[in-house]
Amino acid sequence: MNTQLSVASNYLVSFNTVSLEPIWIEHKLCTRVIENHAEFIVKMKPINIIKKSLIFYGTSYKHATFFSKEAIGNLHKIPIILSHDYGHPLIMMPTLSPDSDSNIWIAFSAVEYYSQNSLGQCLVHFTNTRVIPVNVSYTTMCRQFVLCHFLMNHFQKTRQHIQKPFSQPPVTYLQSRIMPKR
Repeated sequence: MNTQLSVASNYLVSFNTVSLEPIWIEHKLCTRVIENHAEFIVKMKPINIIKKSLIFYGTSYKHATFFSKEAIGNLHKIPIILSHDYGHPLIMMPTLSPDSDSNIWIAFSAVEYYSQNSLGQCLVHFTNTRVIPVNVSYTTMCRQFVLCHFLMNHFQKTRQHIQKPFSQPPVTYLQSRIMPKR
């Protein structure tokens, strides 16, 4: 086990979460968690951390994926919203199939940009100055990032509609002068 990183048995994704990376330790799949100002190991699979976090925030993986599919279509590897705070959604994007043991979950809001190195690896540059190589092509990362933007836009439009459910177009002078027949 990596002696430089502390180990936890439990974790909930938050707005401080940057990425959840699978890591094999003593023949067990664990997660290397990178946060804005910390890094540690959690003795849980990344997908289990996602599912447990969704339950904590009051939903389920099934409902989160349903909302995403409703927003952006029935696509493979769709990002999901775990929670939201003051109108800002906590979106996590998978790099591979969410059930894959090699899948890395990346917080959309933590991505500064992504690039490709001379070996063809895709590198994700985070707002906390960390850079990690991911197990997908640059093109796939572009796709995932665009899907996150679509999901964010859908969330914001839905939220605006909820805030003003009874809004109507302004009444014009002529409409206000017409009296209904009795």
